[in-house]
Amino acid sequence: MRLIDVVRGCGLQKSTTHRLLAALIAEGLVEQDPDSERYRLGLRLLELGMAVLNRLDVRQEAQSILRGLAERAEETVHLGVASGTDVVYLEKVESPHAFQMRSRVGERMPIHSTGLGKAILAGLPEKELEEMLAAGIKQRTPRTIVDPDELRADLQRTRMRGYSTDMEENEEGVRCVGAPVFDHSLRVVGAISVAGPIFRFSEQRMAELAVQVVSAAQEISRRLGYKASPYAVRS
Repeated sequence: MRLIDVVRGCGLQKSTTHRLLAALIAEGLVEQDPDSERYRLGLRLLELGMAVLNRLDVRQEAQSILRGLAERAEETVHLGVASGTDVVYLEKVESPHAFQMRSRVGERMPIHSTGLGKAILAGLPEKELEEMLAAGIKQRTPRTIVDPDELRADLQRTRMRGYSTDMEENEEGVRCVGAPVFDHSLRVVGAISVAGPIFRFSEQRMAELAVQVVSAAQEISRRLGYKASPYAVRS
């Protein structure tokens, strides 16, 4: 489109439209043909669209597996993806118990203090992990790991044993076991978790649940084209 066409379509002043287009060009959302000076959609939009599509694929492929996991564990099950320094809940299957988790689909939580988030962090390339840590680590509860070195050590334990834990680090009285989900390109695209009250989540019970969580995460990963198990559960 020519600049004048964009102006007419948006109903904005020419100077304002030009300034907004310049900002969109800087972000790769719009491109300008140097010969015709016409504007067109940028490739960055394709990247964003594919990111959304990948997340929808994760949710679709995970649903039946999450329900099965919730039935076996008899606890609340979550599916989440990273969004900046947060993890966003894409899906939730409620526990049959009277005690219900306060989480809801679409809600954001800090990535460093949740079982979901730490499972994702443990699967990130080193550069991306360091960028996340550099953004700051906020205290959620007295048990939140806020020291970067201590968090790195915790993530290394996650890689070694095959699952993450949240020991009342995000919400007092609640514990969680999480495992990463990978796609066909070996990239971590999300995580799943089982969460519940501390009185039902002894360390022994969490180790038992970890086997189920990792198995379910690996099945989702296989459905997304992943060919090998990223972690093996170790005690």
